[in-house]
Amino acid sequence: MSYNVKFIAEGEIKKNKGKKILKIAKKNNIKINAPCKKGKCGKCLVQIVEGNLPEPTKNEIKSISSKKLEKGYRLACESKIDDDAVIRII
Repeated sequence: MSYNVKFIAEGEIKKNKGKKILKIAKKNNIKINAPCKKGKCGKCLVQIVEGNLPEPTKNEIKSISSKKLEKGYRLACESKIDDDAVIRII
């Protein structure tokens, strides 16, 4: 099953279900600042502006305020997309 992920200002990408946002971006030459790639530094922040929000991981709960989590902010290295989505790179 595939779905569409659109990175704002980057264009639409068709991908298979269940991939992490960072992996989708890297495969499509979209740069996201992700020094640790393990959900520890919190620098790979993105916002899911359209689509289903994945449940926040433990690392996201530690790194992102509850207000931002409610507004769709997630860590690209932690969050998996399981549906069509529009993502803003922070």
